[in-house]
Amino acid sequence: MRRLQQRIRDLEAELTRLQAQNDALAAQTRDEAFSRLQEREPALT
Repeated sequence: MRRLQQRIRDLEAELTRLQAQNDALAAQTRDEAFSRLQEREPALT
């Protein structure tokens, strides 16, 4: 039973770590996309 509880804690910690990593990557992607939008030349009017 203790091994199972420890495994659950380990998996929860890994989930938290992966969620934080995903959030950081998502923020980086948004920043890069925003930068690319700013670098575009204006459309002809």
